[in-house]
Amino acid sequence: MTLNYAEEDADVAQSAEMSGAPTQAIQLLLPSDEGLPTLDEQQSIHEEAVQTAQDSGPNLPSDSSSQLSSSISASNPGNPETFQRASICRIKVVADLVAVFMDSSIMNMTLKMDFVNERAVDDAGVSREVYTAFWEQFLEQCEGETERVPRLRPDFSEAEWQVVGRIWVKGFVDHGVMPVKLSIALILACINGIDSVDTDILMSSFLNYLLPIERSAVEKALQGTMDESDQEDLLDLFTRMGSHFLPPENNMKSAIEIMAHKAILQEPKYIVDCFSTPMSLVKLKLPDKKSVLSLYEIKKPTGKRVMQLLETTMVVLSQRQQVTLNHLQRYVKNADQAKAEKILRFCTEGLLLIPVELHSMCHVHTVLTQNFEFDNILSSNYLEMDII
Repeated sequence: MTLNYAEEDADVAQSAEMSGAPTQAIQLLLPSDEGLPTLDEQQSIHEEAVQTAQDSGPNLPSDSSSQLSSSISASNPGNPETFQRASICRIKVVADLVAVFMDSSIMNMTLKMDFVNERAVDDAGVSREVYTAFWEQFLEQCEGETERVPRLRPDFSEAEWQVVGRIWVKGFVDHGVMPVKLSIALILACINGIDSVDTDILMSSFLNYLLPIERSAVEKALQGTMDESDQEDLLDLFTRMGSHFLPPENNMKSAIEIMAHKAILQEPKYIVDCFSTPMSLVKLKLPDKKSVLSLYEIKKPTGKRVMQLLETTMVVLSQRQQVTLNHLQRYVKNADQAKAEKILRFCTEGLLLIPVELHSMCHVHTVLTQNFEFDNILSSNYLEMDII
């Protein structure tokens, strides 16, 4: 199966180059990045930040100051530091990307990346795969089920946690890459403050954080329909969270909300504070709860959404080709979220919802119909990039 990406508008790219803007910024014009800052808006954000720095004086955090100064130098098209390349080792993508982003000025550079010993040209696809691989490995070290929450670790100081925030911002702004498994309540707190997280969002994130059996027990407790087995499961959860007894029924809802606040917001408060410095750069585009929730909803791949992105370059299909296309569409449409994510990553080197063009329908037919080969390919996690 040979896949192409929709090409960016050539006039826009030429305009970006003539203005001295980083060429990667044209990624913001993709349909998948709708709602992200345009070049003019980014410049406006930088100018506003500079004015804020002048008004605030020495009270600004040092990290913000370095970002502002590098922003000013990056606006100069003659500055050779506005472009940077980085080689990342796939098996230690977290450590390598953290090292790249230690210099906060990287936020204002055009960053091109490749994987060590993998032959591929970074026409956005490799960078998407790097960011996706980073979050995949990083989230393995976080806690939770459907939504995950980072925890303090001995090898990460304030500098490393701020770097992770920069990686979130850079991947999001440049390529629309966003780890949807990172707790919604946590990200909302990072961008708009803990006070912006209301009880509904907190409880939704908490339920998605819990194991299925714990989630079922909490839901029944809130509904007042617990049986003896549910009480045992709930007591195990309270014990894990630091309490060794169940609260009285008339205080159950309040106790669960306190437990949710502790797990999702209080314990990672230091991380939230570190993330908030770089994530303030996207606050103008994600100013409230509604915008963050909408972003999460748009970015979550589903079988139906991925199926709608499939396109064929052939104007007229033979009967066999049409049957094959129909089979592929059914296969993708019926995929659950986990499989939809794998299909999307297999096709686009990331979790970015962009059109996918199909060229070789015969090969698609072979892959999909012989011994569930496509399922085996998706489950193998073999994603080495070796096509130039």
